[in-house]
Amino acid sequence: MADFEALSEDELVALCKDEIKGSIGYSDSDLSNEREKIMRYYHGELPKRQSNGNSSYVSQDVYDGVEGLKALLLETFSAGTDVIEFTPQGPEDVEKARVCTAYTNYVLHRQNDGFSIFRDAIHDGLMSRVGIIKVYWEEKLEQIEEEFKDYTSEELDQALVDPSMELGKFTETDGRFKGTFIKSIDKSKVVIDVIPPEEFIVNPMSKDIEDGFVAHRKTMRKTDLIKMGFDEDLIESIGSDEDPLGKNYDEKYYRHEQIGPTSVNSDEHHRQEQMKEIVVYEAYVEADMDGEGISKLYKILIAGNTLLEYEEVDKRPFIVFTPIPVAHRFHGENFAYKLLPTQNARTVLMRSILDHSSVTTNPRYLVTKGSLLNPRELLDNRLGGIVNVTRPDGVSPLPQNPLNPFIFQTVQKLEEDGENTSGISKLSQGLNKDAISNQNSQGMVEQLVNLSQQRSKIIARNFANNFLKPLFLEVYRLCIIHENSQKIIDVAGAYAQVTPTQWQDRQDVEVAFKLGYGETEREAQKYNAVHMQLSQDPGLQANYGMKERYNMVRQSLLAQGIKDVDTYLIPPDKIPPPQPSPEEQMQQQIAMKNMEMEERKIAVQEQRLQLDVEEAKFRMELELAKSEAEIAKMTTEEDRKDFDSETKADVAYEELKLLKSQPADQKTGIVSPNS
Repeated sequence: MADFEALSEDELVALCKDEIKGSIGYSDSDLSNEREKIMRYYHGELPKRQSNGNSSYVSQDVYDGVEGLKALLLETFSAGTDVIEFTPQGPEDVEKARVCTAYTNYVLHRQNDGFSIFRDAIHDGLMSRVGIIKVYWEEKLEQIEEEFKDYTSEELDQALVDPSMELGKFTETDGRFKGTFIKSIDKSKVVIDVIPPEEFIVNPMSKDIEDGFVAHRKTMRKTDLIKMGFDEDLIESIGSDEDPLGKNYDEKYYRHEQIGPTSVNSDEHHRQEQMKEIVVYEAYVEADMDGEGISKLYKILIAGNTLLEYEEVDKRPFIVFTPIPVAHRFHGENFAYKLLPTQNARTVLMRSILDHSSVTTNPRYLVTKGSLLNPRELLDNRLGGIVNVTRPDGVSPLPQNPLNPFIFQTVQKLEEDGENTSGISKLSQGLNKDAISNQNSQGMVEQLVNLSQQRSKIIARNFANNFLKPLFLEVYRLCIIHENSQKIIDVAGAYAQVTPTQWQDRQDVEVAFKLGYGETEREAQKYNAVHMQLSQDPGLQANYGMKERYNMVRQSLLAQGIKDVDTYLIPPDKIPPPQPSPEEQMQQQIAMKNMEMEERKIAVQEQRLQLDVEEAKFRMELELAKSEAEIAKMTTEEDRKDFDSETKADVAYEELKLLKSQPADQKTGIVSPNS
């Protein structure tokens, strides 16, 4: 087995510095100059006018193209519909997938400002080739103080049973306590930051975000680093001028020049060393720090030439939006830069038209020498003014060449070129009143709109598949790793309690969005048409039941952006049984009364029958009793006769014994009672 040498910390710093140097050269030269130029065109500062006397008009092609496409994308992806949804793995996973989708959207739009994130990322992508966001888990523990007073020691111990409660300052008087509790509240969450283009550096040879070196370059105060837990002496030893931002400052501070003057370097106003700013790099590089021969991804924090910390990570926390990607290259084409020629040409032509209009409206004059008594009168353009002349032909307008009529056609052609380049036309924005006419049918208008939006649709799909989908999955991944606490969220109008750490890993997501003129309406009409067709076909009535009808109408409402469908449409399994009509109710009441009468008749008959049975039973018992009495009587007479017979026999026998027992001379006659 081969022996591999582990990379030392000094070698790791040197590796990062080399990567930073190579990446900054491209980022701070070509890209930075391009971005600054685009911003000046966006704000209408360029192109500059040729002289002070000419028109200062600037065509807003860059601004219109960027803002038009930005508005279209924001309306598509921030209109309240779930553009990204987790795909269920089976029938038993439908509800779980809905809950996971709802919670991920909750983190994206409630815990973070999803609209602002999309807006800034789209803006940077259109203006600077790429829009970059950083997604990470932030551990944050917020402590608040709660006062207490007149507590016993038992009450104090009971309050401190809560692990989030700590005892602060307190006093004791006669066995009673007062003071403060320090309660720790876990505010940890997924954080999504939009990274300014000048703060993100990447290897110019990289193909994508996962290929090669990337880093987040930012300025931080020394005191902020100390608050993060770094050694104070180590931070103080770092010079504030070890790694200047250079061109980064020019681009950064120009962004704020539009609202007033800015200070180039605020460090000059800070006398305290710990309040000064230093450049910090959060770099991600692959290296073998263990000497195992396998490179791993490391997050490295460097300030100047000082290594603050490094740790192994599983992935880079950046997600990139590239409106116009180029194969095998990290940076795509610049959308706004494509509009610069149109803005330059339209500006020149419009300035010519305005200058010509100004000259023709306020013409120059030919004046014969000596024909004006007071030249100031000619220069005064007030209405009703008088010009005193010595001869009638002494003043005449200077001849002016007419404006070339083809210049207006050229302006219109340039406008069309700008629309073709940006993919945003007046027709698609509903601004072209001439498109809706008797000659143009609705189908033709929709066809024209769809053709004009093909380019914007491609950019929208790039945003959905290459930016929004990875963002959605990364937010979900961080939640199931770190979110230990239970959350209560709203899922389709019902509150659900969730614990993300107990969820399974998901990678299957569905991207669905509607872009363009009337696309949502057309999809809703599609469902409505199918619904009408199935409803009117007698042969399909058995196959198109209540549940199928509900699903079809529900899809139609969802296509129109109505999320809470159950608020307006009751599911079939929750529909109460139908109520009968008044006639049916009357018939039911009559039938119930008849039924009650029949039941009463049956009950009376049963009662009579029961009485008859009881009467017959009573009679049988009576006859039986009589029979038993007679039998008992007969038995008693016979027993009595037998008893008398036995008694007479016994008496005779005793008399005979008595006679035998007496002497012969004393024998007397005995009168028997039986005689």
